[in-house]
Amino acid sequence: MNIKIFQDRINKINNYLSGGSVAEAINLTMQLMEDEGSFQFKNDLEDLRQTYKYMLHYFVEGMADDSRDQMYRSLISSLRNVLQKLSIEKNLADSSEIFYSTARVCRHRNITIPLHIEKIEEVNANIMLGEAAETDTSELRVIRDNLMRELFDALWSGMLNKDISSQLSSSIKNMQDENLAGYILSALIFSLLYVYDKNKLNIIVDVYENTESEKLAARSLVGIVLVLDRYKEIITEEGSLKNRLDLWNDSILTYSRLRTVIKEIIRARDTDRLTAKMREEVIPELMKLSPDIIKKMRESSLDLDGMSDENNPEWEEILEKNGIAGKLREFTEMQMEGADLMMVSFANLKGFPFFRTINSWFLPFDAQNPAIKIDSGAIKSLETAVSMNKMMCDSDKYSLFLAFASMPDQQRSIMFGQFEQQMSQMMEDIKEKGLKDSHAEFNSEAIIFIRDLYRFYKLFGKRAEFKDPFDHPLNFMTLPYLNNMLIDDEMVAVVGEFYFKRGYYPEALALLSKIEKTQGLKAEYWEKIGFINQQLGNYQDSLMAYQKSELLGDSGLWLLKNMATVNTKIGNYRAAAEYYQSALEKDQENVSLIMNTAYCMSRIDDYTAAVKLYYHAHYLQPDNLKVLRALAWGELMNGNLEKSESFYNKIPEKDTTVIDYLNMGHLNLVAGKVKEAVKFYKKAKSNNEAEFIEAFKADEEVLNKLGVDSFSQHLIMDAIAMGE
Repeated sequence: MNIKIFQDRINKINNYLSGGSVAEAINLTMQLMEDEGSFQFKNDLEDLRQTYKYMLHYFVEGMADDSRDQMYRSLISSLRNVLQKLSIEKNLADSSEIFYSTARVCRHRNITIPLHIEKIEEVNANIMLGEAAETDTSELRVIRDNLMRELFDALWSGMLNKDISSQLSSSIKNMQDENLAGYILSALIFSLLYVYDKNKLNIIVDVYENTESEKLAARSLVGIVLVLDRYKEIITEEGSLKNRLDLWNDSILTYSRLRTVIKEIIRARDTDRLTAKMREEVIPELMKLSPDIIKKMRESSLDLDGMSDENNPEWEEILEKNGIAGKLREFTEMQMEGADLMMVSFANLKGFPFFRTINSWFLPFDAQNPAIKIDSGAIKSLETAVSMNKMMCDSDKYSLFLAFASMPDQQRSIMFGQFEQQMSQMMEDIKEKGLKDSHAEFNSEAIIFIRDLYRFYKLFGKRAEFKDPFDHPLNFMTLPYLNNMLIDDEMVAVVGEFYFKRGYYPEALALLSKIEKTQGLKAEYWEKIGFINQQLGNYQDSLMAYQKSELLGDSGLWLLKNMATVNTKIGNYRAAAEYYQSALEKDQENVSLIMNTAYCMSRIDDYTAAVKLYYHAHYLQPDNLKVLRALAWGELMNGNLEKSESFYNKIPEKDTTVIDYLNMGHLNLVAGKVKEAVKFYKKAKSNNEAEFIEAFKADEEVLNKLGVDSFSQHLIMDAIAMGE
């Protein structure tokens, strides 16, 4: 059968397992094996069938068994494992995806993982000896590069048995080369994010629990969190990690590390938004402004007496005027908080052939890598500059070196000087921050690994074949076995605040709602809950939250305005008007508040009060067209036709809209000037017929109130239609 039909049947069986129909799942799996002629896992399946029959027999006989629940979950896990093996074998034969093509090559080469590691360690030792003797090591580096790629491919595309897993776990823990150990961990984690393998997960947990290396601890814990998030159901069913991870509840160090890892994973998800904002808002505006800034710079360069070390205030004025300065300040603040703004710069430097192989995205940085062709002097200087940035991930370092290597010598020299100067200045704050952080090495390694992962899943050429672990918000409250130690008010509040500040309102609401019992007596808490619901369109819930904040004593301008807005949204115009009036008492010259208050007054048919407010707004902003239109309409509704007409006549012809012509038609119709009314209605129709017809029908009740009956309205529309 073809792969699609095969996979549909696998999915169907998995759904049976999720729904508790284990017997049906076993029968369908057996049938699938027969249809495929694939019997290498038949004995495993028969053993599971027999085990389940015994378990059901003991249950029917009423025999007590404390381990029944665990056995049941373990059996489901084992069945899923059989299905996974069947699926892999099927795809190995037929699929062209990278995972399966890589696995086929590795099978053909018969790569032995422990032996490959030994070869790499031997080559590393020879390279070190060569460097000490100042001999050429380029050939050895090519050999190592090939061995590293083959090792990565074997690790990520192959399933490990218990013996190899045990050897690998021991090897990593005892490995002197921290970079190689981290690289092996990266391959295992990357593999797990593609297909679940209990043995590989156990290796990563082993490393975390036994390593003394901050770097390996960070890398392994990042992997554990992402894998637990990806395979919640499978890992819970399996249950084998429960006892181990439950012990972590007593570790203050692990709790602190988990908080760091989770916050960095959550922060990584915000990178897409920041990157889009830079590309779509800031960079285009800067490109537009560059001629103005250049002009100012040229003008200021002639003023020799005014020269100083400070930026020209006129440049800053241009940026402030266009709103760019505010955005740049926002990005600077985010960068100081740890936001990944380097993604914008380095995303365009991932097109080198170097990044066509998967392992290159996770390769420990080596300035002497065979792919980098720069003279040794430049490499040393550039390496020194790059080493200052503790947050730059390995794939970005490779991008930078490859970019410099591709430049002409003269351009490279200029760019290097600029880069070194900017990097030195930028890293002062980061270095200072690192000195104050007692877990700086763990934190920086967690960030680096997350960024390497993030770049692969967002930028790799064939990324569509891989499920992105950053495409959804990480819900740390549902992580198997770790959720209990993470669900405390402080953690929930910190992450909830991050989501709130960045505009991820559904996630923020889910988290902030969890801490109502401890935070619910604070007006600020209810304001945030109200604001989030307002942004999500949950206006009734928003109003209830704002009312709780109001009861706790908050009657500030911000709350009054938002309560007025929400009441308007749900049609409580009288209440909205009262809140707007209270807000106006605090900000009497605010035209927006005046107009909104007047609008609510008009919706409760108090046009006398509405027009009074419109006149106040007109006094403050006499040329505001919105105010003119509102005044004209208000006077029309009050029956002051001459005043209404005078305000409509103040609207310039070039700014007159379909609705303006429609309202002037209404004005003349109410005044009994039917011929004039038809003239204006025709103008409205000629501008946009659909809008005119819809708006005229919507105003039927209003015209009735103004004394124009429905019969006359129908005649008017027919007269227009007949060309009268």
